[in-house]
Amino acid sequence: MLYGIFSDIHANLPALEAVLRSMDSRKVEKRICLGDIVGYGVSPNECATLVKKHSDVCLLGNHDNVALKRESYSSFNIYAKAAIEWTFQNLSDSTADYLKSLPYMAEEEHFTFVHSSPMSPSDWHYVADLDGALESFAYFKTPYCFIGHTHNPVLVATNCKDPYSEVPVISEGPLYRPKPDEKVLVNVGSVGQPRDRDNRACWCLADSECNWVEFVRVEYDIERAQNLMRKQNMPVFLIERLALGR
Repeated sequence: MLYGIFSDIHANLPALEAVLRSMDSRKVEKRICLGDIVGYGVSPNECATLVKKHSDVCLLGNHDNVALKRESYSSFNIYAKAAIEWTFQNLSDSTADYLKSLPYMAEEEHFTFVHSSPMSPSDWHYVADLDGALESFAYFKTPYCFIGHTHNPVLVATNCKDPYSEVPVISEGPLYRPKPDEKVLVNVGSVGQPRDRDNRACWCLADSECNWVEFVRVEYDIERAQNLMRKQNMPVFLIERLALGR
């Protein structure tokens, strides 16, 4: 089965629309959203509607949880705080109800899905270096684990029985075919706010039968996304970063 796994939309409607079209063109059979539908951008309700309609599974992200006022946003930077405060005022009841229904983690035969880390999904740990990646392997049993949260697409593969027994493979793709004795941790990047200096939206295509995974980059109308934000007087930093991919 062909899976389309995507994360960190952050209320960027043009990016999400482009990714969904890309998934259609690649004949995706099952769509998995890893969370953070809202935050930063100004189309939280529109994005939630599309994710609900087109996703087979959707998980809760930290910005989603904060938007529900279920936890503090004191650790957010000033730009994220401004965006989430705007979201508080503009989140519809139907979107809030949808976000409340989302789980932290999901698992299928070959795949584990989580927004931040399989180690403790509700604590929103960042898997931002190799040590963190290797530590994560102890917390999922499936051949693959897909995560988001850092907005940086990267894959780490290592021995399925002992992650520390050999030098791990670190790949930024686009395509990787694991060896039979490997487990794989995949950060799928971000749809709405990439931070790897590539401003194109990013999602992940995975084949559960042929055993490969691919990072897919998609051009989208960045100027349209920026104009939507300008109309809502969002911080200039948040607007300009979309074109920079950071």
